[in-house]
Amino acid sequence: MKNYIKKLSYLLLSFTLILGSCEVEESLTLTSPEASFTLDTPGISTVFLNFALPNNPAFTISWKDQLSSGADYTIEMATDADFTSPATLGTTNSSNFSMTVDAFNKAINNAGVTNFSDVAIYMRVKAGSNTTNTILMLVTTFPVNAPTFTGVKDGDVFVLSLDNNDALAVTFGWNDPILDSSLPVDIEYILEAALPNTDFAKPIEAGKVKNMNSISLTNAQLNTIAIQAGIPVDTAGNVSFRIRSIITDAASGSILERIATPITINVTTYLTVLDLSTTWGVVGSAANNWGATPDLPFFKTAVAGVLTAYVNLVAGEFKFRENNDWANNYGSDSSTGGTITSGGGNLTTTGGSYKIVLDLNNLTYSIESFSLGIVGGAYNNWGATPDFMLEYDQYSDVFRGIVTLIDGEMKFRMNNDWGTNYGDNGADGTLEDGSANIVVTAGIYIATVNLKDLTYSLEKIDHVWGLVGGAYNNWGATADAKFKRDWSKPFNDVWFLNNVTLIDGEYKFRANNDWGTNFGDNGGDGVLENGGANLVTVAGTYSFVLDFSNPDAPTYTKN
Repeated sequence: MKNYIKKLSYLLLSFTLILGSCEVEESLTLTSPEASFTLDTPGISTVFLNFALPNNPAFTISWKDQLSSGADYTIEMATDADFTSPATLGTTNSSNFSMTVDAFNKAINNAGVTNFSDVAIYMRVKAGSNTTNTILMLVTTFPVNAPTFTGVKDGDVFVLSLDNNDALAVTFGWNDPILDSSLPVDIEYILEAALPNTDFAKPIEAGKVKNMNSISLTNAQLNTIAIQAGIPVDTAGNVSFRIRSIITDAASGSILERIATPITINVTTYLTVLDLSTTWGVVGSAANNWGATPDLPFFKTAVAGVLTAYVNLVAGEFKFRENNDWANNYGSDSSTGGTITSGGGNLTTTGGSYKIVLDLNNLTYSIESFSLGIVGGAYNNWGATPDFMLEYDQYSDVFRGIVTLIDGEMKFRMNNDWGTNYGDNGADGTLEDGSANIVVTAGIYIATVNLKDLTYSLEKIDHVWGLVGGAYNNWGATADAKFKRDWSKPFNDVWFLNNVTLIDGEYKFRANNDWGTNFGDNGGDGVLENGGANLVTVAGTYSFVLDFSNPDAPTYTKN
């Protein structure tokens, strides 16, 4: 009986163990370890793409893959975490991937991103049907697309006129999304012009701004640009314009340049300066030693056939002749005015400044003392020394001069005499005989007087140019050779110096008889640099032209 009970106990225990094992097995899920395909989070989460280092790596990512061996991996990016529109950055069979600054910047641009700072870029890696986790980078990019013109389009027509000389003619605008970004960069925009189909081989700078999206041109400015490009006066012609955008890397000096697609407009030009020249002149011992130099010129007036000359004569004789030649000349037996005859006798003068009127219609002439000058405490202590004389500007039919004044008062007067003197009541730019003194501050001025309507202007400028050097004045032992402003180019900053005699040696150009601003030529390319190398010459008589119309690259010529 005991043996039976013992056997039964063993049977019950075995059954209990069997039931317990089944219960445990049903509560456990036993699997093998899952393979890992994981994109590592890179050491940086913000990326700055520097255009100055286009071939440097922008990023490097790596991943772990226990699913595949030697698989082909595709690297994708998107601008949203859901990868709505993924873009492929590249493929590789290794477990890491790099991309250059330039290539990554282009990929982001191609994704349609329009902002430049903190651009959210999501990345993942795919191998067959397997995909890694997603990582996020915040990227600062640089612009790729060029600006696009606004406000002006191909084929627009502009008819310009002297009556609207100072009025606005056109505003060139442009779109450039980087201007709306918060990036701390300076963007320089240069508006350039050229004739169509010249590929801007010789561009004309029409304007320059920084961090702005428009440049406006007056009738005068657009007219000058069109004429410089090659459109004749009073003619309609096509001119192409483009915008160059320049960003400079401060550290390296590297430049990112983008050029807008050009547009072509039609411009009708106008005459900006008068052509009052004639073929007639004054010749004689009183004028030019009987033709040793060109005759003193006569100019047209409002009456056809009636000419005027403003001349400085010395004591002696003179006549009138055409084309600097004796084939057609006039003289008279009277030096006080009257009739003239072909081949007539010499006229005489005691010398001075004169206005001569020659009437070829009636064969008469007249001569009178004439000069217009500046007098005052601001110039010559009210006449203690001679007045500053203005010269006739044939291109505008006014009188002009460049004068240095001190703080004080001044007036204009005729013939160094108080008989006719002009001031300005009300400081309105209009002259009245015997009126109030004109108050000025110290500086260099372009003084202009129009005797037809008795208006005037005083335009302050910074520089008067001169030639200095061992080849001329022993580097400033005497006054520099003084340039004159070219009034035939009223919208350009051009100066000329004619028939200056130099000896073997060196020279430079400087402003205001002072070394604070002086220009030489590094490399002998005709472009001047402030503080540049001395210019070298052999002895001779020369004429010079200085062109400061482009202050960033002034030029000079020597003939």
